[in-house]
Amino acid sequence: MADDASNSRLLSPPRVMNGKERRNPSITPRKFRRFFTPRSRVPTRISPARKALKDLAAPELNNRYQTPAPSSPLRPYSEEHIRDENVDAVDVPTPKRRKFNHTPDSSPCRPPLIYQSNHVGFGASPDTRPALLSPIRSIRSSQEDIDLDNDVSEDELPSWPTPMRRLAPLTSRGFAGQLAQRQLGGMPQAGRSFMTCPASDWRIDAADFYSKPDDVHSCNSHDGQGRCIPFCAAACHKNSLTAVGDEEGRVRLLESSGSSSEPFRKIHLCFQAHTNAIIDLSFSDDDYRLATASGDQTGRVIDMMTQTPIAILQHHTASLKQVRFQPGKSNGSVLATSSRDGSVQVWDLRCAGKPVQDILAPEEREVALRYRRPAPKQGCAINSLYHAHVRTSRQAQQASNLGPGDIPSHRELPNRVGDVSVTALQFLPPGQEHLLLTACEADASIKLWDIRAIHSSRQKVPSPLSVTAPPSSHQYWRPFGISSLTLNTDASRLYAVCKDNTVYAYSTAHLMLGHAPELSTRNGEPPRRRHNAVPHQGLGPLYGFRHPSFHATSFYVKAAVRPARDGRSELLAVGSSDSCAMLFPTQERYFRDDLLGAMGSLSLEDSTIAVSQKQAVSNSSFSSTDSNTVRRSLFRTNSTANLSARLNDDIPIVRMGAPLVRGHESEVGALTWTSEGKLVTVGDDYLIRCWSEGREEAADLRTGGETGGRRWGCGWADVGDDWDQLDDDE
Repeated sequence: MADDASNSRLLSPPRVMNGKERRNPSITPRKFRRFFTPRSRVPTRISPARKALKDLAAPELNNRYQTPAPSSPLRPYSEEHIRDENVDAVDVPTPKRRKFNHTPDSSPCRPPLIYQSNHVGFGASPDTRPALLSPIRSIRSSQEDIDLDNDVSEDELPSWPTPMRRLAPLTSRGFAGQLAQRQLGGMPQAGRSFMTCPASDWRIDAADFYSKPDDVHSCNSHDGQGRCIPFCAAACHKNSLTAVGDEEGRVRLLESSGSSSEPFRKIHLCFQAHTNAIIDLSFSDDDYRLATASGDQTGRVIDMMTQTPIAILQHHTASLKQVRFQPGKSNGSVLATSSRDGSVQVWDLRCAGKPVQDILAPEEREVALRYRRPAPKQGCAINSLYHAHVRTSRQAQQASNLGPGDIPSHRELPNRVGDVSVTALQFLPPGQEHLLLTACEADASIKLWDIRAIHSSRQKVPSPLSVTAPPSSHQYWRPFGISSLTLNTDASRLYAVCKDNTVYAYSTAHLMLGHAPELSTRNGEPPRRRHNAVPHQGLGPLYGFRHPSFHATSFYVKAAVRPARDGRSELLAVGSSDSCAMLFPTQERYFRDDLLGAMGSLSLEDSTIAVSQKQAVSNSSFSSTDSNTVRRSLFRTNSTANLSARLNDDIPIVRMGAPLVRGHESEVGALTWTSEGKLVTVGDDYLIRCWSEGREEAADLRTGGETGGRRWGCGWADVGDDWDQLDDDE
């Protein structure tokens, strides 16, 4: 009966659970062989092919070349224990499966093992190049010849390459490796506590500049055997040419590429533009037009294809100081000029003016008729800002006691009472190109203008959008003027060269504080502003640059910023009356700790806003007559230390800077950056010098000495003796 019951259960249909039929598990051949194979027939030795594949596994590579301690959890047994072929695999304690991604592959003390499939390892000789190919690539090519199920002799296995136990530093890759090391950090080799290209040292950006005797052009006179002083320089945006204006009114173009066929010392092209000295130059964005500002009280726009003027700008009554093209959609048709007469004129070349054939010189008329070129027309001033920086009563009294600041030329009237020379112009970048910044000789304030608001009356003083407060240190001494304005790459910082031997940095976003609809980039009409409207308060300087080798004793000292592009870092170049040009770092990460330490726990902008508000209050209270207040005039000094001791600064002062020494023997005034990142400086020693970048050349000039006249006619960046010692230790 029991047998019948068991048989009935076996023959009964499978039980259905949850509506599904339950079936018996299937028996595959693999499961059958695994279940019925006796343990005595299991091989106790690992075949060489399987062992070779095991050695290529990621855990084995990490364990072999990281060499952890014997008690490390990554290696519970010794390496010799694994490699002993006499030990059975069943006797080796197999660790549990775990992930090995947490192993210290990126340890700075031991670089990880890297196999390259297409490139040769760093520092390898040509004889070892075939041995550095990827072993994974080799095993894939020979997989068809290896039987993983059978034993293969060691002679038949492919020869594995010897792995590289030490890789060369990233700097051996050139600029890409240096950039990666600066971004990722870390030490170049084990035991090194510094990097070959330290990211925290600002001198890495300025130490490589040098100049050789072939990079010098002597500015000779075109009328005789004498020499003439170059006053200004402007580089093209699309090519390597640089235009230089001299005191004879000529413009010469120099090739700065350094080619042997056309060296820098030879003139590429030269033409007469004015009958008096050219004070400033400016190229349009497409380099087809060149604007000039001259001491003959006129400016000209020159067509560079024919080197002839297409417009003459002559609404000023004194010599011009600066000229700037408006960026953006105007395409070189709108520009602004400033003059010693205190006015700013905005010109539009698309508007027709009166013909000026009678103004042209006879030789110019002859050239125009010979080539059938249209005679230039008088420029049309679409906006005029008269008395842009009018003096206050206190400034006029101080100016009379101290004498003239910006001395007029021999053709100007000497008694220009009340006229304040507008010494600097700067348009904001595209998108806000309707905004214009101006600075003057009277004080260190910067004014922001909207050129869409028309100001054409000589009797009324125009009203700017905002005015920045001068540094508070000027309240207890005489005011100092500004000679140059320039923006950085993203237009977030504005740099102003002040005659108190300081380059002040402003926040462009805080030139107008509070609600500012005038700064909108909409295409609508600008808001109407009354002539007696009160301008907004602007943010004061965030910080300043100073250096013992930087002095600005004249208004010819200018500044220029090299934009950060094509792998080149941003740098601020400033002329100096100490016969050298200065290079200042603009990346605030180099000195952010010093700035925040001086400001306190607040952010840089917020702290300076509070300081600016205090300055505004102190300025308003100081303007009233106070018999107890004693003001002293700060005399001219050649010592920055003495000047700093007298100036009571309430902003951080950055003293990082590299002078370009031995390049000039007199004051370096104008300078410009070429499209290739080279620097062209203009000095009163009749020399125009081009500075290039080269680490080995600059280090050789600094450390080579004067033996054999190797330094004759050369110049280099002075960054201290310890800098080259660091390179020697590498």
